[in-house]
Amino acid sequence: MSAELFDTLLRMSLIGSCAMLVVLLGRRFLRRAFGAQLVYLSWLLVPVTTAVVLLPAPMQLVPNVGAVVRLAASAAAAASPPTASFDPRPSLLLVWLSGVLLTAIWFAAQQRRYLRGLGRLRPLDGVRLVQSESDLGGPALVGAWRPRIVLPADFEGRYTSAERELILVHERVHLRRGDAAINAFVAALRCLNWFNPLIHYAAATFRLDQELACDAAVIARFPEARRRYADAMLKVQLAGQPRQELRLPVGCRWPSDRNLKERIIMLKQSRPRRAVRIAGLSLVAGATLLCAYAAWASQSPRPQASAERPRQVESRLRIDVGDRIGKPVRIINPVDQSFEIADDDPTSPWRATLTATAVADGNLSLAASIYRGERALGAASVVAVPGESFSVAVDGRGDPAGYRIEGTMAFVDPAEQAQAAPAAASEPATVGVTYRALNAPTYPAEALARRIEGRVLVAVAVSADGALQDARVDRIEPPGAAILGDAAVGTVKSWRFNPARKDGKPIAGKALVPIEFSLHGPPAAQPAAIAPGALDAIFVAAPEGSG
Repeated sequence: MSAELFDTLLRMSLIGSCAMLVVLLGRRFLRRAFGAQLVYLSWLLVPVTTAVVLLPAPMQLVPNVGAVVRLAASAAAAASPPTASFDPRPSLLLVWLSGVLLTAIWFAAQQRRYLRGLGRLRPLDGVRLVQSESDLGGPALVGAWRPRIVLPADFEGRYTSAERELILVHERVHLRRGDAAINAFVAALRCLNWFNPLIHYAAATFRLDQELACDAAVIARFPEARRRYADAMLKVQLAGQPRQELRLPVGCRWPSDRNLKERIIMLKQSRPRRAVRIAGLSLVAGATLLCAYAAWASQSPRPQASAERPRQVESRLRIDVGDRIGKPVRIINPVDQSFEIADDDPTSPWRATLTATAVADGNLSLAASIYRGERALGAASVVAVPGESFSVAVDGRGDPAGYRIEGTMAFVDPAEQAQAAPAAASEPATVGVTYRALNAPTYPAEALARRIEGRVLVAVAVSADGALQDARVDRIEPPGAAILGDAAVGTVKSWRFNPARKDGKPIAGKALVPIEFSLHGPPAAQPAAIAPGALDAIFVAAPEGSG
């Protein structure tokens, strides 16, 4: 959790820095073309672009992987499970949060020092307008929750009535716009990004743009008072030079130790026409949406919580080792939970650990690792569309046989399966072709002399009355064992079959009969889950006296 929080904060900081650079680079152009108020509005680009990092990431399109994916195994990487490595992110997060706390304390101390410097505040107009005991206490808008306009002790004597009116309008514009609360938000961002010098520079520039926008609003209301407004600026500046102890993190303080010239120059700029202002607003809105979309689209896909019931994966798999065709298996397993397939053949034992995972676009990913004993031979993964066939090959390092995993995967709902089970049990079953009587396969003498082994898959077609209509070789593994084909077909033709049945009635059907020719006799571990008479058992032909 702490690592994820660190990653999110770091990404927000990077995205926010990029957004600040966009505003800093474009603010002078915007001010000349569209006025100071639009520049102040353009700073919305920063929080909007940063906030989209918290939105769910876009879905990533994953191409359909139906072809074979071959990955060379790395013995060093697969020899043992990955060992835990040191993750510095929790420690860095602790340092980050410590800096946030210290910066917040520093800003709170500055705010408290400023408020103490004001002395007792005397209400002038309800609670929103107060007068300080200090000559340096204002004009300013102080506080975020219930901001108040603070005037200096010599406010009436220092300024003319016209200047006082302009100053009060300036501070009330700050109050109406909620600028003190906005500055509190900026201070919070500075605390969160205390290590980033760009945000501290951008915050100072932002507050200048805030004052320029407020100046522009006052001049728009009193266009004939530009000279008096400039005089009021000079008097405020000369009477209240800012000092270190008078910084105001949460509020809007008029005196400034710099940029007074820039504020006075801005007073000469006329207000843009309505059409120009609308064009500028459209430009800023478009840039904000474009930057926000770019930040959103650049995110890496992340897992999203699902309101659906937990799903499981039905995997129909077959693992072939070299030229040996494996037996199909069907496994229903929860998503992200590993399962094993093993072969205890004493001549070549192996086991496979597999995990099916849901990925983007509704597809499934299968990760597999092949082991012989405790030694890992290789690993591979494949992304497949549910219900569609896939194949993935694993080049077992040190094992010349090689492994291939084929099959299909699909999501299944345990609740739906439980509801469907009683209905399925009540329906008449469809039974495939089975054998009624058979003769053991005979090893061809020529193949025995040449010591040829292999497996022959014989395709049979049986009529509704059980008569064998056709028997032919479907395929031979390996291809070099073609000499075994005639013997396998001849053996199957001597068998008698039971027809397939549907709804209790005999029907014509087809089956695939595997016959294995082995010089070493039947395997020690004969399949135990095959019902007697089923044609998907492996019928083994061996030399007489073997086994």
